[in-house]
Amino acid sequence: MEGYSFHFRQAEFEGALEAIVGKKVELTYKNAITFREKDQISEIQRLYYDNSMQFVTGIDNLQHAIEAVQRCSLVHSIYKVVAWGENYTDCTEYAIENGGFADMYAGSESQEDTWCVRVRQYGNPGTKVKRTGAKVKRHGERARSMQEEKKALLALEPLLLRFGGRVDLNHPDCFVYFFNGLNDRKTVLARRLAKGPPAFAIAPNTRICVTTTPLCPIAAYNLCNIAGVKSGLSILDPFAGSCTVLLAAAMIAPECRTVAIEIAHNGLVNRDNIIQDFESRNLTLPLGFVQGDSTEDCIRDLAREKINGNSFDLIITDPPYGIRESTNYNDEEPLTELLQSIGKDREAGKPLLKKGGRLVAFVPCVEQPIEECLPTKEVINYAGLKLLDKREQPLNEKLSRWLVSFSCTK
Repeated sequence: MEGYSFHFRQAEFEGALEAIVGKKVELTYKNAITFREKDQISEIQRLYYDNSMQFVTGIDNLQHAIEAVQRCSLVHSIYKVVAWGENYTDCTEYAIENGGFADMYAGSESQEDTWCVRVRQYGNPGTKVKRTGAKVKRHGERARSMQEEKKALLALEPLLLRFGGRVDLNHPDCFVYFFNGLNDRKTVLARRLAKGPPAFAIAPNTRICVTTTPLCPIAAYNLCNIAGVKSGLSILDPFAGSCTVLLAAAMIAPECRTVAIEIAHNGLVNRDNIIQDFESRNLTLPLGFVQGDSTEDCIRDLAREKINGNSFDLIITDPPYGIRESTNYNDEEPLTELLQSIGKDREAGKPLLKKGGRLVAFVPCVEQPIEECLPTKEVINYAGLKLLDKREQPLNEKLSRWLVSFSCTK
């Protein structure tokens, strides 16, 4: 998705994979497609296009990769490359030789699985051209050709005849794909392993409780995956709003334990409506909704009480910016105030964030370096945190949003 995918996709996938595996996995990415024509699109569009599909190496366990993709909002699908060659016939012969679809054969474990074949022709994004009043059909960067699929089916016949299951064009168990026009490999035969999650199931227009500036569900998934959300962890959102972040956390890890702090009263953010938003999706409810300002000691104490007085594993939030929503209208930015509160609690012997835990948040910047928008090094050190990563998402010519992550070292 333009605006998100290029900037955050790899970080989201790696964060999800780390949460599943339990350690960081070193991956290598290589662009699978390239826009080759000149002067038809802007440089940033070209950059987005070239990075929209990638080969990934370094994954040792395919099941881990499947589970990671199923929780990543910016990954459309993951495919396993089975064979490649100059044409469909070459790929078919290689796939039979290496047994890439052997589990689908009659007498094998997946012999009853249904299947279908799809062909995707990758090339340059096309444009609509008018000729004598008629529009020429547009062929985009992922065009589907029925004629090519017929050719592919004929070439695949020696392989498909070995399958035990029947064809299902609507909901097959196994998607068999041919990709044409990829970099370095003229034709690729692959099988789809998994699709990304239904992130828009928590879109603002599907919910009862929505604030005036609701967080996009894709952004909420990004925050949660980069933080490493998984079942069993305790999660605090100190600027919860309508709880988009905690809804995403519950979608990703149903058994995670979440707590929301929100300063707005029920007339602006109705907690009963939030509960309905969770229950209507069969999602685990937060352990508590604390109304108040997260900069106040007593409010953070109430939040800790929801998890038996313990520290949180993760703090994930999209702080409010612009007009300060704090009762005391401090001059400090919300993230700075949060870090000062974390430092204060640590000094008092009741840490808000566990050692080894993570804090992940968005930070807006208007025509200034990110270093000027982040809390100072002194404040970060006072909070017992270490900056792990920062990634920019340009919103327009002047405004950017940075996704920053910290680890708790003290």
